[in-house]
Amino acid sequence: MPRYFFDIDNHERYVDEEGTELADADAARIQAVIFAGDYLRDNPHLVSNGGHLRVAVRDEMGTILLSVAVTTDDPGDPDS
Repeated sequence: MPRYFFDIDNHERYVDEEGTELADADAARIQAVIFAGDYLRDNPHLVSNGGHLRVAVRDEMGTILLSVAVTTDDPGDPDS
């Protein structure tokens, strides 16, 4: 079973060194969305005041297959 790695970028980068065995890239995509939601549930402050969270999924060769990104825009911010 292939191993996929879920790296986090939330103004700091955390590299997944362990990875997770999943059936295929579609399963990794689903897991990335679930992971991002769970991470934000536990750390909602990360996307306050224009913050962002990105979860990048790599395969065993190091190729980034996809990323899930969550950002917020302050409607009162003229740069939004």
